[in-house]
Amino acid sequence: MARRLAGVIVALVFAGSAGSGLLAIRSKPQESKAAKKSPEAVATEALTSGLKRLDNADRAALKNPKLAAKEYEAALKDFQAAAAAAPDNYRAHNGAGYALRKLGRFDRALESYERALTLAPSSSEAIEYRAEAYLGLNRLDEAKQAYMHLFVHDRAASNVLMTAMKAWAEAHRTQPGGVDPAAIESFNTWVRERDTLAASVGNLGHNSPDWK
Repeated sequence: MARRLAGVIVALVFAGSAGSGLLAIRSKPQESKAAKKSPEAVATEALTSGLKRLDNADRAALKNPKLAAKEYEAALKDFQAAAAAAPDNYRAHNGAGYALRKLGRFDRALESYERALTLAPSSSEAIEYRAEAYLGLNRLDEAKQAYMHLFVHDRAASNVLMTAMKAWAEAHRTQPGGVDPAAIESFNTWVRERDTLAASVGNLGHNSPDWK
């Protein structure tokens, strides 16, 4: 009887040990089949998606503003994800600023552009985009300073900003939107003068007596 009891105990112990091993095997987390993406890869993927959405939004802006707004919002999320993955990637902050500006959130757009320019101070694109945000906030002197800088350093970018300044002046001459009409007219005169100078002079510098 004692031998039989001892045998039963041994069998139970063995079975329990085997069961524990099987349970351990079953409970072991399965290794992920896909390798974890690096922050750089995550940022690149998000940036690519954001840029595609911006392109879609820009193309839809005139014909379908609601669709454009939806795409700008989606692009903003992409750029924010890219910035979270790679905080030092100035393109992520620049893209976020662009989307915010198109959504009319000019103060927040400026914050993103300032971050982008901290990382890439010579980015003409960010300087031009920031100037358009200045226009959205009626900060005309800062927009003019940006134009003067771009005219010397990046003529193509200065032409883009000139177009935006003309559009601002034209829109506010008919609908001031709280801006002093005298300030609008003064800005409009400045814009027309600089546009004429740009068309007639090959390369002006800040030291020119006419370049103020």
